[in-house]
Amino acid sequence: MRKLIFLIIVIPTIGFSQGKLSQAKGQLSSRSSNSNSNSTNDSATEAESNSENILKEAVTEILLLISFKIVLGDMKARYFSPYPYYFDNVKGEYDFGFEKGDKRSLVNLDVNYLLDNFSNSLEVGLNYRFIPILGVDLSHQSFFEHELGGTDYLDVTSLMLNYYRFRERSFTGWFGMGATYVGNEVKTFGFAYNLGLDVYLINPISASFAYKQSFINSSQINTVKYQLKYHLKRWAFYLGYHHTSLGGVRVSGVVTGIQARI
Repeated sequence: MRKLIFLIIVIPTIGFSQGKLSQAKGQLSSRSSNSNSNSTNDSATEAESNSENILKEAVTEILLLISFKIVLGDMKARYFSPYPYYFDNVKGEYDFGFEKGDKRSLVNLDVNYLLDNFSNSLEVGLNYRFIPILGVDLSHQSFFEHELGGTDYLDVTSLMLNYYRFRERSFTGWFGMGATYVGNEVKTFGFAYNLGLDVYLINPISASFAYKQSFINSSQINTVKYQLKYHLKRWAFYLGYHHTSLGGVRVSGVVTGIQARI
Protein backbone atom coordinates (compact mmCIF):
# COMPACT_ATOMS: atom_id res chain seq x y z
CA MET A 1 0.00 0.00 0.00
CA ARG A 2 2.82 2.38 0.88
CA LYS A 3 4.56 1.61 -2.41
CA LEU A 4 1.37 2.36 -4.32
CA ILE A 5 0.95 5.72 -2.58
CA PHE A 6 4.61 6.54 -3.25
CA LEU A 7 4.20 5.80 -6.97
CA ILE A 8 1.03 7.87 -7.19
CA ILE A 9 2.87 10.84 -5.70
CA VAL A 10 6.22 10.47 -7.44
CA ILE A 11 5.25 9.49 -11.00
CA PRO A 12 3.29 12.67 -11.79
CA THR A 13 6.17 14.72 -10.40
CA ILE A 14 8.66 12.94 -12.63
CA GLY A 15 6.40 13.35 -15.62
CA PHE A 16 6.02 17.07 -14.90
CA SER A 17 9.77 17.54 -14.52
CA GLN A 18 10.52 15.82 -17.81
CA GLY A 19 9.92 16.87 -21.36
CA LYS A 20 10.21 20.63 -20.87
CA LEU A 21 12.68 21.02 -23.73
CA SER A 22 10.82 18.44 -25.81
CA GLN A 23 7.69 20.53 -25.44
CA ALA A 24 9.62 23.66 -26.42
CA LYS A 25 10.95 21.93 -29.53
CA GLY A 26 7.40 20.97 -30.52
CA GLN A 27 6.20 24.56 -30.12
CA LEU A 28 9.14 26.04 -32.02
CA SER A 29 8.85 23.46 -34.83
CA SER A 30 5.18 24.23 -35.43
CA ARG A 31 4.64 26.16 -38.66
CA SER A 32 0.90 26.62 -38.22
CA SER A 33 -1.16 26.22 -35.10
CA ASN A 34 -4.46 26.13 -37.04
CA SER A 35 -3.84 23.46 -39.67
CA ASN A 36 -6.65 21.25 -38.33
CA SER A 37 -9.03 23.93 -37.11
CA ASN A 38 -12.69 24.07 -38.16
CA SER A 39 -14.40 26.98 -39.89
CA THR A 40 -15.21 28.68 -36.58
CA ASN A 41 -11.58 28.68 -35.56
CA ASP A 42 -10.61 29.89 -39.05
CA SER A 43 -12.93 32.85 -38.67
CA ALA A 44 -11.50 33.65 -35.27
CA THR A 45 -7.99 33.37 -36.67
CA GLU A 46 -8.87 35.67 -39.57
CA ALA A 47 -10.30 38.25 -37.18
CA GLU A 48 -7.22 38.00 -35.02
CA SER A 49 -5.02 38.38 -38.09
CA ASN A 50 -6.93 41.50 -39.15
CA SER A 51 -6.50 42.96 -35.68
CA GLU A 52 -2.80 42.23 -35.80
CA ASN A 53 -2.51 43.90 -39.22
CA ILE A 54 -4.27 47.01 -37.91
CA LEU A 55 -1.96 47.08 -34.90
CA LYS A 56 1.11 46.65 -37.11
CA GLU A 57 0.00 49.50 -39.36
CA ALA A 58 -0.57 51.75 -36.36
CA VAL A 59 2.84 50.92 -34.92
CA THR A 60 4.49 51.53 -38.30
CA GLU A 61 2.85 54.94 -38.61
CA ILE A 62 3.98 55.88 -35.11
CA LEU A 63 7.53 54.81 -35.86
CA LEU A 64 7.51 56.87 -39.05
CA LEU A 65 6.62 59.93 -37.00
CA ILE A 66 9.74 59.51 -34.87
CA SER A 67 12.48 61.69 -36.31
CA PHE A 68 15.76 60.32 -37.61
CA LYS A 69 17.70 62.28 -35.00
CA ILE A 70 15.67 60.94 -32.08
CA VAL A 71 16.21 57.36 -33.19
CA LEU A 72 19.87 57.54 -34.14
CA GLY A 73 20.99 60.49 -32.03
CA ASP A 74 24.16 62.44 -32.73
CA MET A 75 27.32 61.08 -34.29
CA LYS A 76 29.76 62.84 -31.99
CA ALA A 77 33.11 61.17 -31.55
CA ARG A 78 33.36 58.64 -28.76
CA TYR A 79 36.12 56.28 -27.71
CA PHE A 80 36.34 53.28 -25.41
CA SER A 81 37.91 53.55 -21.99
CA PRO A 82 40.31 50.67 -21.15
CA TYR A 83 37.66 49.28 -18.79
CA PRO A 84 34.84 50.64 -16.57
CA TYR A 85 35.94 53.00 -13.77
CA TYR A 86 39.42 53.34 -15.28
CA PHE A 87 39.21 57.15 -15.19
CA ASP A 88 37.86 59.13 -12.25
CA ASN A 89 35.41 61.02 -14.48
CA VAL A 90 34.42 58.05 -16.69
CA LYS A 91 32.35 55.33 -15.05
CA GLY A 92 31.37 53.29 -18.09
CA GLU A 93 32.65 52.13 -21.46
CA TYR A 94 32.72 55.40 -23.41
CA ASP A 95 35.00 58.42 -23.18
CA PHE A 96 34.47 61.73 -25.00
CA GLY A 97 38.09 62.53 -25.76
CA PHE A 98 40.86 60.25 -26.97
CA GLU A 99 42.89 60.09 -23.79
CA LYS A 100 45.94 57.94 -23.12
CA GLY A 101 44.77 54.34 -22.80
CA ASP A 102 41.52 54.81 -24.75
CA LYS A 103 40.64 52.36 -27.54
CA ARG A 104 38.89 52.70 -30.90
CA SER A 105 37.24 49.26 -30.67
CA LEU A 106 35.97 46.93 -27.96
CA VAL A 107 35.75 43.16 -27.47
CA ASN A 108 33.89 41.54 -24.55
CA LEU A 109 33.71 37.80 -23.87
CA ASP A 110 30.87 36.60 -21.64
CA VAL A 111 30.03 33.22 -20.07
CA ASN A 112 27.08 32.51 -17.78
CA TYR A 113 25.23 29.58 -16.24
CA LEU A 114 21.47 29.50 -15.56
CA LEU A 115 19.96 27.27 -12.91
CA ASP A 116 16.25 26.42 -13.32
CA ASN A 117 14.17 23.90 -11.38
CA PHE A 118 14.26 21.41 -14.25
CA SER A 119 16.22 22.87 -17.19
CA ASN A 120 19.60 24.59 -16.99
CA SER A 121 21.67 26.40 -19.60
CA LEU A 122 25.21 27.46 -20.43
CA GLU A 123 25.62 30.59 -22.56
CA VAL A 124 28.70 32.01 -24.27
CA GLY A 125 28.70 35.44 -25.88
CA LEU A 126 31.08 37.63 -27.86
CA ASN A 127 30.50 41.36 -28.33
CA TYR A 128 32.71 43.18 -30.86
CA ARG A 129 32.25 46.89 -31.46
CA PHE A 130 34.43 47.73 -34.45
CA ILE A 131 33.46 51.41 -34.13
CA PRO A 132 31.85 53.15 -31.14
CA ILE A 133 28.37 53.27 -32.68
CA LEU A 134 28.17 49.80 -34.27
CA GLY A 135 28.92 46.27 -33.11
CA VAL A 136 28.08 42.61 -33.61
CA ASP A 137 26.91 40.34 -30.83
CA LEU A 138 27.28 36.57 -31.19
CA SER A 139 25.75 34.28 -28.56
CA HIS A 140 25.26 30.55 -28.18
CA GLN A 141 23.04 29.14 -25.45
CA SER A 142 22.71 25.43 -24.77
CA PHE A 143 19.68 24.39 -22.69
CA PHE A 144 19.73 20.93 -21.16
CA GLU A 145 17.67 18.82 -18.78
CA HIS A 146 18.13 15.35 -17.34
CA GLU A 147 15.44 12.77 -18.01
CA LEU A 148 15.04 9.10 -17.21
CA GLY A 149 16.12 8.24 -20.76
CA GLY A 150 19.15 10.55 -20.73
CA THR A 151 19.86 14.25 -21.24
CA ASP A 152 17.84 16.42 -23.64
CA TYR A 153 19.37 19.48 -25.33
CA LEU A 154 18.17 22.59 -27.15
CA ASP A 155 20.74 24.92 -28.74
CA VAL A 156 19.98 28.54 -29.64
CA THR A 157 22.48 30.74 -31.53
CA SER A 158 22.01 34.42 -32.37
CA LEU A 159 23.97 36.95 -34.42
CA MET A 160 22.94 40.58 -33.95
CA LEU A 161 24.05 43.90 -35.45
CA ASN A 162 23.63 46.56 -32.76
CA TYR A 163 23.50 50.34 -32.93
CA TYR A 164 24.73 52.01 -29.74
CA ARG A 165 22.34 54.93 -29.45
CA PHE A 166 23.44 56.15 -26.00
CA ARG A 167 27.20 56.39 -25.56
CA GLU A 168 27.68 58.28 -22.32
CA ARG A 169 30.26 58.17 -19.57
CA SER A 170 27.87 56.57 -17.09
CA PHE A 171 25.50 54.50 -19.25
CA THR A 172 25.23 52.69 -22.58
CA GLY A 173 22.02 51.97 -24.48
CA TRP A 174 21.56 50.03 -27.70
CA PHE A 175 19.14 48.32 -30.07
CA GLY A 176 19.66 46.05 -33.05
CA MET A 177 18.46 43.26 -35.27
CA GLY A 178 19.76 40.00 -36.66
CA ALA A 179 18.96 36.31 -36.85
CA THR A 180 18.53 33.37 -34.49
CA TYR A 181 19.10 29.71 -35.30
CA VAL A 182 17.51 26.95 -33.23
CA GLY A 183 19.27 23.61 -33.63
CA ASN A 184 18.59 20.03 -32.64
CA GLU A 185 15.22 18.82 -33.98
CA VAL A 186 14.00 22.34 -34.85
CA LYS A 187 16.77 23.40 -37.29
CA THR A 188 15.25 26.76 -38.19
CA PHE A 189 16.45 30.34 -38.70
CA GLY A 190 14.35 33.32 -37.70
CA PHE A 191 14.44 37.12 -37.54
CA ALA A 192 15.43 38.64 -34.18
CA TYR A 193 15.71 42.05 -32.58
CA ASN A 194 17.09 43.22 -29.25
CA LEU A 195 17.67 46.21 -27.00
CA GLY A 196 19.53 46.85 -23.77
CA LEU A 197 20.88 49.28 -21.22
CA ASP A 198 23.98 49.27 -19.00
CA VAL A 199 24.10 51.74 -16.11
CA TYR A 200 27.32 52.31 -14.17
CA LEU A 201 26.10 53.20 -10.70
CA ILE A 202 29.08 53.54 -8.40
CA ASN A 203 32.57 52.06 -8.48
CA PRO A 204 32.76 49.05 -8.89
CA ILE A 205 29.04 48.26 -9.49
CA SER A 206 26.89 48.37 -12.62
CA ALA A 207 23.40 47.16 -13.57
CA SER A 208 22.38 45.66 -16.91
CA PHE A 209 19.06 45.04 -18.65
CA ALA A 210 18.57 43.31 -22.01
CA TYR A 211 15.63 42.02 -24.05
CA LYS A 212 15.63 39.88 -27.20
CA GLN A 213 12.79 38.41 -29.26
CA SER A 214 13.30 35.84 -32.01
CA PHE A 215 10.60 34.65 -34.44
CA ILE A 216 10.91 30.93 -35.08
CA ASN A 217 8.27 29.44 -37.42
CA SER A 218 4.90 30.39 -35.87
CA SER A 219 6.33 30.87 -32.38
CA GLN A 220 8.83 33.08 -30.57
CA ILE A 221 11.75 32.97 -28.18
CA ASN A 222 11.63 35.83 -25.69
CA THR A 223 14.53 36.51 -23.34
CA VAL A 224 14.79 39.11 -20.57
CA LYS A 225 18.01 39.55 -18.61
CA TYR A 226 18.68 41.42 -15.36
CA GLN A 227 22.25 41.51 -14.10
CA LEU A 228 24.22 43.20 -11.31
CA LYS A 229 27.96 43.31 -12.02
CA TYR A 230 31.06 43.75 -9.89
CA HIS A 231 33.96 45.17 -11.95
CA LEU A 232 37.58 44.34 -11.29
CA LYS A 233 39.69 46.04 -13.97
CA ARG A 234 39.14 44.05 -17.20
CA TRP A 235 36.92 41.51 -15.46
CA ALA A 236 33.31 41.64 -14.33
CA PHE A 237 31.55 39.07 -12.16
CA TYR A 238 27.80 39.13 -12.08
CA LEU A 239 24.68 37.71 -10.52
CA GLY A 240 21.28 38.06 -12.11
CA TYR A 241 17.97 36.65 -13.23
CA HIS A 242 17.19 35.50 -16.78
CA HIS A 243 13.70 34.71 -18.04
CA THR A 244 13.37 32.82 -21.33
CA SER A 245 10.18 31.71 -23.05
CA LEU A 246 10.87 28.96 -25.59
CA GLY A 247 7.68 28.92 -27.61
CA GLY A 248 5.72 29.54 -24.43
CA VAL A 249 7.74 27.06 -22.34
CA ARG A 250 9.37 28.93 -19.49
CA VAL A 251 13.01 28.42 -18.52
CA SER A 252 13.96 30.98 -15.87
CA GLY A 253 16.29 31.20 -12.95
CA VAL A 254 19.27 32.71 -11.18
CA VAL A 255 22.32 33.32 -13.33
CA THR A 256 26.00 33.60 -12.42
CA GLY A 257 28.52 34.79 -14.96
CA ILE A 258 31.87 36.31 -15.81
CA GLN A 259 32.80 38.89 -18.45
CA ALA A 260 36.25 39.74 -19.75
CA ARG A 261 37.47 42.71 -21.77
CA ILE A 262 39.85 41.30 -24.36
